[in-house]
Amino acid sequence: MLVLEFTAPPYPLIAAVGCAVWRPGVIHAERVFEAYDLIVCAQGALYMEEEGRSYEMDAGKMLVLEAGKRHRGTRPTEEETEVYWIHFCHSPHLPPKLVDKQSWQQPLLARTDQDTEPRPAIIDIPKFADIDLRTIRPMLDEMVALHRTLTPYRSFELQLRFGQLLLQLQQGMRQGSPQSRSADLSEQVAAYLEERLHLPFDAEELERDLHYHFDYLARCLKQHTGMSPLQYRHHQQIERAKRLLAHTDEPLKRIGEQCGISDPNYFSRLFKRETSLTPGAYRNRFRVIQMDEKDK
Repeated sequence: MLVLEFTAPPYPLIAAVGCAVWRPGVIHAERVFEAYDLIVCAQGALYMEEEGRSYEMDAGKMLVLEAGKRHRGTRPTEEETEVYWIHFCHSPHLPPKLVDKQSWQQPLLARTDQDTEPRPAIIDIPKFADIDLRTIRPMLDEMVALHRTLTPYRSFELQLRFGQLLLQLQQGMRQGSPQSRSADLSEQVAAYLEERLHLPFDAEELERDLHYHFDYLARCLKQHTGMSPLQYRHHQQIERAKRLLAHTDEPLKRIGEQCGISDPNYFSRLFKRETSLTPGAYRNRFRVIQMDEKDK
């Protein structure tokens, strides 16, 4: 599927949203717009062209017209047509890439709970796609109502609703892709491993509980996170250890046990391999709390 892949921050921001019913005989004007124009056809049909490429939009289709590109209607509407539009902007210094997306892999980002800068994000918006109007239309109606009585506080709420809409469009693409089953299983495996970090790793138990062969579950997790089950488990063990080191005064041996690693030497080796720091050095650098001498 063709998607516009935006990198953030900064995030796309909504400028306007509206809805209209076009009578038969209406044609979209020709123009070059300095914002992105997300169009949803809720009823009837309209006919658009962007930079020489034609799009026939009937009910349940959406199209994103790109900033700086010439677009126009190609022929008049033939029936009563209900149209929603959203004008949104994004940094001109970070133009989106038009990507034929086949994979929805989501590798884990390096981060700590002490970060002071936001991590990078990717927002995929379908270029031209079918959407579920039962889900999308109520969201659009809420946004239109907010925009009609806009205040500084409602403007912030409108931005949040726009973000929710983009997230819903992104999830809809993923659920409609051939990889949706493997993505769901990947999330199940990840959640299963996270819930059992304090227990020994058991591939046979994973098979029994999730009702799939271990090799298939491992392929699903690898496809969508870039990690094998054991690598993912180690990653989450170290992330939990980081939190405990920074936010508690627990002994290192006890922290290792809470992360499912009973051997203190192995815990130290694994932690250093993943972070380039020993557990003690990490605690000294990122400690958030300081115990009162009277409580020691």
